[in-house]
Amino acid sequence: MSCHRVIRSWAHLKGVGIGLIIAGLLVLPGCDVMSIHPLYEDASPKDPDLVLEKDLTGLWSATDGKCTTILTVSSNDEIYDFRSVEQGEGCSDPGKETRRQARLLKLDSHYFLDVSPRAEDVCETCLALHWISLARFDRDALSLTPIDSDGLNKLLQAGTVHLNILPENPKLLIPERPMTLTALPKDLKTFCRKFAGNKKIFKPESTETFTRK
Repeated sequence: MSCHRVIRSWAHLKGVGIGLIIAGLLVLPGCDVMSIHPLYEDASPKDPDLVLEKDLTGLWSATDGKCTTILTVSSNDEIYDFRSVEQGEGCSDPGKETRRQARLLKLDSHYFLDVSPRAEDVCETCLALHWISLARFDRDALSLTPIDSDGLNKLLQAGTVHLNILPENPKLLIPERPMTLTALPKDLKTFCRKFAGNKKIFKPESTETFTRK
């Protein structure tokens, strides 16, 4: 299933219970690791790892079967605006536009994209979840690779990685359901820096590639 459909809607009630939060994430096919906290430090002064790259902006497209997603990316300061429209008979809701916000971080030599709902689309009692991906882009292509839950779970169970998750015991994770990270931004950054080149965590076969239109 195509992970670029993450640009669809998600926002979940705070305090409604772990089960309901995880169940709600099932609307995000292919995006099996979500985070309660962003990858960036949302405080003053501005996070020094946040960057703005012009090559990320523009008009992109990706096709999954008989459905094509048209993605328009623009920027305002360090915040990117993602607008997507699905076209084709294989789409679940063709013609409907959805919007999300994203921030780009450069950790060492690698770029990471943090996608979340826009602030105005999240109610006062709601919790916005973040999708973190390894990003590669140039003038012709944009590639996004999500964190692989199986690879991460193996590291957690082996004690190689220490990231807070829900449920706290990785052995209690339910197969085919997304993993929810509760780690703080500094810990998420440390993880991304260390495993950016690890193909068991950022699997090439999970990469979604958009081409510039």
